[in-house]
Amino acid sequence: MITEERVPTGIPGLDPLIEGGLQRGDFVLLLGGMGTGKTIFSSQFVYNAALNLNEPAVFATFEEDIKSLKRNMLNFGMDLSMLESKKRAKLIDLDVLEGRGLSSNIQVLLEALDEIKGRRLVVDSLTAFLAGTGEKFDYTFMMHLIYKTLKREGITTLMTASRQISKVQETGVEEFVADGIFQLESYVTDQMEMKTRFLVKKLRGTEHDRKYHSLAFTPNGLTILAFSG
Repeated sequence: MITEERVPTGIPGLDPLIEGGLQRGDFVLLLGGMGTGKTIFSSQFVYNAALNLNEPAVFATFEEDIKSLKRNMLNFGMDLSMLESKKRAKLIDLDVLEGRGLSSNIQVLLEALDEIKGRRLVVDSLTAFLAGTGEKFDYTFMMHLIYKTLKREGITTLMTASRQISKVQETGVEEFVADGIFQLESYVTDQMEMKTRFLVKKLRGTEHDRKYHSLAFTPNGLTILAFSG
């Protein structure tokens, strides 16, 4: 049996839940509402891989401008400017690409990956990326095209989306394209305390954990805890 190459996620506590990591070239959708930690999760996915795993990465953001992203992630010990200066990462503000067309924006991402010989891509968020194009087209077809292009290049990809946004469901990403679906959820405990939990809803080709796990926010980012919550 051929064993697919596994790559660590860079997220503390996640790899033991998914057979040691993602398969090279996986396309993962990270779902979560506002304030659940999607941007921190995505930044760790990029930062730890670029710093420790020899995996340069492109981070394309629409949810937060690059200056704010860099400042906020420094609070968790992630110096994204340092990675950029060493050409280990490239940050793209998707807001400036609004209205240019989806194919043009995809080309920008591919050129950025090629520039730094990137092995990972984050788009935060997929919903904003698609909505900002101003075009009318078959979303399902375009998402399959993006998926196949990134898969062919062996780019391990993480795209975020709000759980409540119907446009993501319309694209067919969940059912037909994404190799994996990770979910971050806020919930209220019996003590009326707001907390966040994590679930691997789907991960193709992997015997993954199927329980909710508590999430801890630390000075170094977020950590998925071994016990269920």
